[in-house]
Amino acid sequence: MAQQAGLTKHIVETGPFTLTTYKKSADKNTELLMVYIEGDGYAFQQKNRISPDPTPKSPVALELAARDPNPSILYIARPCQYLTRDLLNNCDPKYWSTHRYAEEVITAIDDVINQSASSYRKIGLVGYSGGGSIAVLLAARRQDVAWLVTIGANLDHAYWTSLHDITPLSGSLNPADYAKSIQDLPQLHLIGEKDKIVPASVIRAYLDKATDTGNIRLKTIPGFDHQCCWVDIWPQPLCESDSLDYCGK
Repeated sequence: MAQQAGLTKHIVETGPFTLTTYKKSADKNTELLMVYIEGDGYAFQQKNRISPDPTPKSPVALELAARDPNPSILYIARPCQYLTRDLLNNCDPKYWSTHRYAEEVITAIDDVINQSASSYRKIGLVGYSGGGSIAVLLAARRQDVAWLVTIGANLDHAYWTSLHDITPLSGSLNPADYAKSIQDLPQLHLIGEKDKIVPASVIRAYLDKATDTGNIRLKTIPGFDHQCCWVDIWPQPLCESDSLDYCGK
């Protein structure tokens, strides 16, 4: 799928992690690099049973990246995803459970972006599910973000774990704590009407932490759930948004 979209695989060593990335770049494009960040993947087999391998069964963010017509794309998988067995055995399961949004995770992904974004004026951040959480945390520390888009994103994990009565993400940074600091950044948060994993109330909990939501838009898509059917309509939501400078707007 990635190859058909012109995306080339690159393995990046950064900090304690080996990260899988896919990249497409156009020599003459120096304006915008689209950065896609994968979701939490197959983190748990059951509610209280962690998965032995967090590689996503359906890599939604990669599918979105493959459908994006922008000439410059960077897709970043999460720590411990898409690894060989030997590398996975050396990856601590806390990085797809309690520490999935830990400082060292954000620093590593930020470093990967730095390695690719130096020749671009701006980046657009797109994060699916937990990748949206990562995107918010990245936006809070970068100066080159043009806008931020999340899909079914866990933007207040303290609220989310309480809602589902599951183990708190004790080693993770919480995107909601940064809502106010990035409230001036154009943002589009997409949520599925039927999403029971990350319902709209999670996004509203994030919005409640901002003092000015004039640049932040929450859009609920009728009939959609956490996975279905974002790929089918991509990149239409980007093109239709008045707050994003995309698709010729």
